[in-house]
Amino acid sequence: MHASLVPTANDLADLVAYIFGNPYLFISSSTVMTTGLVLGAAAVSMVPRSAPVIRIVAPPLAMLLTYFGVGSMVLATEILLRFHASIPDPSETQFASGVGHLLAAAAGIAVLAPHLRARSRRTWIVANAVAVAYWTVHVVVLTPPWFAFQGQLEVIRAAALGALATGAVVSAFLWRSARSD
Repeated sequence: MHASLVPTANDLADLVAYIFGNPYLFISSSTVMTTGLVLGAAAVSMVPRSAPVIRIVAPPLAMLLTYFGVGSMVLATEILLRFHASIPDPSETQFASGVGHLLAAAAGIAVLAPHLRARSRRTWIVANAVAVAYWTVHVVVLTPPWFAFQGQLEVIRAAALGALATGAVVSAFLWRSARSD
């Protein structure tokens, strides 16, 4: 006997009960932001390729999604490696959330892909700077709730801001070297 791939009414009811029983895991600034980024990517993909807005919006949106996907997966992996031995279920849940965020980011980038070709080096440098600025504000103002997993808020926030500072330095260095070309 093998399980059906189609969820039953009980499966769906259990899922809804789990979501309502654990809203902090699903509804947060990160969830709202992820939804907004993916919807933004979908909206941008519907604009004709020749529209000027595509040249302006698509690269920074792709960089935002890249930082989001990679950052979510790095944090989810850190949580799994650090806490799995002592609290397996919550650390696995956070890891699954990280995978979901990575997949959502990848989907958004895939939707944008046709609009990302043949962009200049400077466009990508500016896109990176925009993404770094956005994420810095997001981390400082709307700190994602899973940064605080098991009391590690200050360490994770410092690590995230350090990574973003590195991204800013890279943008500045690349911008400076692009001006001399």
